[in-house]
Amino acid sequence: MPILLGLLAVLGVVGMILWRLNQASGAARELAEAAGEVQGFFRRRSWRKKLANDPLQLVDDPRSAAAAIMTALAQADGAITDAEQAVIVREMTEKFGAGASAAEELLAHARWVVRDVAEVDTCFRRLLPVIEKACGPREKEQLIEMLEAVAAVNGQPASAERLALDRIKRILRHQTA
Repeated sequence: MPILLGLLAVLGVVGMILWRLNQASGAARELAEAAGEVQGFFRRRSWRKKLANDPLQLVDDPRSAAAAIMTALAQADGAITDAEQAVIVREMTEKFGAGASAAEELLAHARWVVRDVAEVDTCFRRLLPVIEKACGPREKEQLIEMLEAVAAVNGQPASAERLALDRIKRILRHQTA
C-alpha cells in the first residue's frame, strides 16, 4: 500500500509539473504574440514618419519595388490570399536570396505601400522606373517569372491580373503598347 501511495504521489507531482509547463508555454505564446504586435506597431510608426503624401514615392530599393508590384498584382482581383502571400515570400526568398524574416518584412512593407492603391497601373507606373534604373535584363526576366508565379496561385490568372501582367511584360521587355 505504501508503494501505491508513493506512485500516486509521483504521478501527482509529474501531472502538476506538466500542467504548469503547459500554462507557461501558453503564457510564452501570448508574450511572443504581444511582442510581435509591438514590433509591428513600431514598424508602422516608422513607416508613417517617412510618409510624405504617397508611400509609392518612398520606394527606392528594387527589391521593395518588386515586392510591392507582386503585392499589387495579387490584390488586383481582390484581397490578397494566404496562398498568394506564401508565394510572394517564397519567390523573394528564392530570387532575392532573402531570409524568411527579411522576406516577411519586405512583404509587410509592400502591403503597407500598396494599401491605398486603387488601380494596379498606378503602382506599376510609379515603381517600374525603380526596376528599370536598377535592374538588368536578367533581373527583369526574374521579376516577370515571379509575377507569373503570383498570378498563377489560384489557377489561371484573373482577367485583371492577366492584363496587368501583359502590360508589365511589355514595359520591362521594352515593347511598344
